Amino acid sequence: IWCAQTNFEIATRIPLIVRVPGMDSQGTKVSQLVESVDLFPTLCEFCGLPVPDQVEGSSLVPLVAQPNRSWKRAAFSQCPRGEDTMGYTIRTDRFRYTEWTRSGANEPAAVEFYDRISDPGENDNTVDRPENRDRVNELKEQLHEGWQASRPADIAAKAN
Repeated sequence: IWCAQTNFEIATRIPLIVRVPGMDSQGTKVSQLVESVDLFPTLCEFCGLPVPDQVEGSSLVPLVAQPNRSWKRAAFSQCPRGEDTMGYTIRTDRFRYTEWTRSGANEPAAVEFYDRISDPGENDNTVDRPENRDRVNELKEQLHEGWQASRPADIAAKAN
């Protein structure tokens, strides 16, 4: 989908190929969650440049060096709908949770929850099912904690 006009997997999952001459992990496929915002801090670290404080994302250098290490708990995306509504999404290894928020509103106008194991096409919004209540609340809290709370523990500790 051109220009990622949705928060669904079809637009937010993109190929990312990182090649670093001399690294032992050449040709290794990694299944951990990474984000496009991770590219800038990664390039900075590989080039020996400081990463500006306002930059979001985490350098992928540790993941490139150790492809099987634990990594982010979640990836985040956002996409506008119309002129006054923004969709904020958190994607974990299994679930996708989205809140659609209107400008100036305190509560979301709509909420979506998808289990990517049972519904890989994200066709059945199961946010209102009682059996999902705890998971939805957990993802809601994690979404509001933001991207920094989802970083690997050792990376987050180094940044603080």
